[in-house]
Amino acid sequence: MIASPQTTAPAAGSPPVSPEAGLTYRPNVDIADCGDSLVLIADIPGSSAEAIDVRFEDGVLSIDAAVLPRPAAGKTVRREYGIGGYRRSFQLGDGFDGGQIEAGYQHGVLTVRIPRLAAVQPRTIPVKAS
Repeated sequence: MIASPQTTAPAAGSPPVSPEAGLTYRPNVDIADCGDSLVLIADIPGSSAEAIDVRFEDGVLSIDAAVLPRPAAGKTVRREYGIGGYRRSFQLGDGFDGGQIEAGYQHGVLTVRIPRLAAVQPRTIPVKAS
């Protein structure tokens, strides 16, 4: 069903992943199988809904997110927080309805719902007594 996550080059026309230093981070992701769909939850702090690009192409779900640099409150004395974008992709294969994928972003968390095609959804067949 889901292969291991892989790192890929950005898709043509996707937003720049890092506006400053060229750093790219791999966000932590949880994936739940809800029967009729998969739900993917990714930690992408510091981005915005407008800066996140979710694509489904040839059975691959790709997430690219840009993060803008934080304004300094004064003269920086020490910097440990790296600024960079996020990139992750998953080989899902056939059986998913790319036209019905929904994504939302709230409080640094991206949630993507990927519905299965009706033909491949699990179903229970009732057994009748004869």
